[in-house]
Amino acid sequence: MNNQAAHPRRNFKIRQYIASKNIARLTLDFILINAVLAILLASILVLITRDYHLGLDYIYHMYTELFGKEPRWTLPDDKFLYQNIRAFLATISLLSPSLFLGMIIYKFFVLRRDNLVFRRYCDLGMDGSEQYLNIHFYISSSLKLHNVKFHAFIRTYEKALENAPTEHYPMNTFPLELRQDSFFPLPFNYVPSRFRIPLFNSKSLDVPCANPQLELHDDGTMTVHTYERQIKLNPKSGDFCQIYVVGRGEVPDLQSKFSEIGCYQIPADIRFEPLPEMKTAYDARRKHFTVKNWQDF
Repeated sequence: MNNQAAHPRRNFKIRQYIASKNIARLTLDFILINAVLAILLASILVLITRDYHLGLDYIYHMYTELFGKEPRWTLPDDKFLYQNIRAFLATISLLSPSLFLGMIIYKFFVLRRDNLVFRRYCDLGMDGSEQYLNIHFYISSSLKLHNVKFHAFIRTYEKALENAPTEHYPMNTFPLELRQDSFFPLPFNYVPSRFRIPLFNSKSLDVPCANPQLELHDDGTMTVHTYERQIKLNPKSGDFCQIYVVGRGEVPDLQSKFSEIGCYQIPADIRFEPLPEMKTAYDARRKHFTVKNWQDF
């Protein structure tokens, strides 16, 4: 039986959140959650006791107890509900630090998503009659990566087909063909690198494209050439075009693999003049590469 309410499914949101946030953000979240919990429990207690003048004291005592401080405040013993609140608070105060420590340890065993850093923009280049996009990146991990391979996809949306009775969908995703320069067997860490995404070459193609290719026009419109048809896109009419770059590789030190995605809005993220060249030099004394103009990345 199909359950319409079951979709879309969003699995592992908590684990994804922990893996994607840095330790400072997780620490702030931990502090805020404890503060909200202390305020909530203190509010319940004030409503029960009607001791409104003790509200701030209750918040303080509960907040510090949640961080493991030994409780030095008391409640009337003849109220059953009071004791339930104290028991709940004692349980949370034991679990809360353990959960926070578990999150920190979890981050050390989960490979972070930021092993690849993509340059904010790509730039247009020419090699003879061939036009291409330069995709710039560098390895931001201190671990050695192996067999890093990039794949590129173009995603389009045609506003005119949104509700049109046609066999074509308004949303499409096509793989783009990359060259050998998209494969890095053993890339250097913290060294800017790049690879090319070939664009449509009208001079060499007299037949429909076997592989989808993107053509840029001077007026800001685009055409995606596929084997079946040509998809014409105009951002001013509500169409959009995106290029997704997926980097996959292995981390021998962790005996694991990774996969990361970069996205470029076309043509907004294209620079039609060359981006500043990154100045990289090898320091023989320190035995590593240095980059002199990181500010240009």
